[in-house]
Amino acid sequence: MNSIRATIAFSLVCVIFFCSHPISFAQQNSQDKTEESSSNFNLETSTFGGIQFWTDIHIAGGWRIQQNTYTNHYRLLNDANVRKAWGSEKACVFELEKQLKSGAVKPYKGKVVILLHGLCRSWKSMQTMAEHLETEGYQAIPFRYASSRRGVADHAKKLNRMIANLPAEVTEINFAAHSLGNIVVRHYVADCNKSKELELDPRIKRMVMIGPPNQGSRMARLLKNSVTFKLIGGASGAELSIGWEQLEKNLATPEFEFGIIAGGYGGDESPWNNILLPGADDFTVSEKETMLVGADDFLVKPLLHSTMMHQTEVLESTTRFFQEGFFVAKDKMRPIESLPEPAPKTKTEPKK
Repeated sequence: MNSIRATIAFSLVCVIFFCSHPISFAQQNSQDKTEESSSNFNLETSTFGGIQFWTDIHIAGGWRIQQNTYTNHYRLLNDANVRKAWGSEKACVFELEKQLKSGAVKPYKGKVVILLHGLCRSWKSMQTMAEHLETEGYQAIPFRYASSRRGVADHAKKLNRMIANLPAEVTEINFAAHSLGNIVVRHYVADCNKSKELELDPRIKRMVMIGPPNQGSRMARLLKNSVTFKLIGGASGAELSIGWEQLEKNLATPEFEFGIIAGGYGGDESPWNNILLPGADDFTVSEKETMLVGADDFLVKPLLHSTMMHQTEVLESTTRFFQEGFFVAKDKMRPIESLPEPAPKTKTEPKK
């Protein structure tokens, strides 16, 4: 019964999500196929900036080189999402470097914040955060990735390439990630730790995790047999549900300072929470699921998972953490040194 409820709830969320976005995934895929059939002669056309079918590998001054999830070809977009070149990576890099040399594109420098959106979302979901950070003196770099079409390992590799392409003039790198975006960063850190060829960028200073499923997602496990979830959640959704045990082995605790902002409505006895999740939650991820030992600060507010990154208190707490290393005040910090005891399993908990 709970599985049916979860499927119905997720389907409703998906309907609301698609209706609230003017561009459907079908429209985006249609455009991508049109681009695939084009010659290397570039007709400058407006694009949607990369929604589920493109992932960034190189960003400079708002311009970005992206790779297509299905065809693996590349394109260069300007800061207005107009395609300026496409085809091979080499051709796109050549055009971008030409724009940089001419001064038409200004390279990033100083302090930057890389923004990562959640599963089935787009860069637009982090736009409010980007605008706020810009007013606080940071350069915001939204990392656009095909969150549902590829697995977390692939997202992490692309993130590594993007970071490696940041110029030496960038002196400080921070992360602000929502939901799945946090798992991508943790995979990136693990990749750097395990590889002799990769090195964690020493410019990385701090990270704010917003609604992260650090201990997995019970909602994803409940939805593992949902056709809707499988189609929309794709590869990364499957890893959060049936593949969590394997995925977790490839995640690391950040070696840099990080804080966690969790949504916490009510509790088991409160009507203001998701009845499918134990304890307080944001209606998608429980408070306990967000926790990760090693966090320097932990903030819980009554926020909804899908909109928490837009809320003023989250925006202000995020910039305060980047600047000071805490969310509210130094004497009110809540570092996570251990995880609470797991709640006893109920009959509704799916078998692993």
